[in-house]
Amino acid sequence: MRKIKLYSSLLFVSLLTLTGCKDDDLDRLDITKIESGAILRTLSKALPAIDITNPSAATMSVQVEFDDFLGQDTMESVDVYASFVDATPIAGKLLTFNEASVGNVTASNFTTGANGKLQGTVSMNIGTAMSAIGVTSEQLYGGDLFLMRLVLNTTDGRTFTSDNVGPKIQGSSAFVSPFRYSGSVVCPPLTGTWTIDMQDAYGDGWNGAAIEVNLDGVITPYAIDTGSSGSFSIEVPSEAIGLVFSFKSGDWDEEVTYQITAPNGIITDNGPSPSAGSINVGIDFCTL
Repeated sequence: MRKIKLYSSLLFVSLLTLTGCKDDDLDRLDITKIESGAILRTLSKALPAIDITNPSAATMSVQVEFDDFLGQDTMESVDVYASFVDATPIAGKLLTFNEASVGNVTASNFTTGANGKLQGTVSMNIGTAMSAIGVTSEQLYGGDLFLMRLVLNTTDGRTFTSDNVGPKIQGSSAFVSPFRYSGSVVCPPLTGTWTIDMQDAYGDGWNGAAIEVNLDGVITPYAIDTGSSGSFSIEVPSEAIGLVFSFKSGDWDEEVTYQITAPNGIITDNGPSPSAGSINVGIDFCTL
């Protein structure tokens, strides 16, 4: 019962802390003293991984809420800009591209929410962005980024965006207003059956160690509970976007060895005492 009471107390303190932080954020701005200004508060966002084999299938989308802290009637439109960040230098050089305009969403496309504020969705298709920026599919590589920047235009001719929003707005959980969002280019993994073979030299299982498989964001641990060996199969479907193997350390890693066999027959052999963290399976998915 002591543990239950302790956990309950910690939960109560945590709730007080979270509530206090929220109140502090709300108090960072004295709404009654605001005479002008406006933000686009982020309500939700869908920033999917961008498949290097079909980037045009990806669309970045955010739901935002307009707030001018006054009459909620000064919104004119939202400009959408796209830019590309090359994270993979070739011969020591990075590609550079200018930011490009990819659209405009007028206030008439927003609807009034239950709180009386205008709410709407702003989207950017990656294929459209690539055409506007001048990026080709051949120039993409895993880890590259596409950025979507929003510019809020008000009826009195002012603009608000990521480079002129104040720190009290930008850093507040109550006024989430970054105006800038990113999506990462990923290279789909080799599809088919992957096999993990495990051994334990002492014969008593892996004692807390495990190989964690992250398949499209779902992490599944694999380990030998008892005995000296074990084998597992992982099916990677054709629609998979991400696959990462990681080794989680246990109590007796010096007894641990494993082999990971890819569908194309390439074998990764590690141990004893394999390094904790991400496992290099010897395949560059971006070159498949």
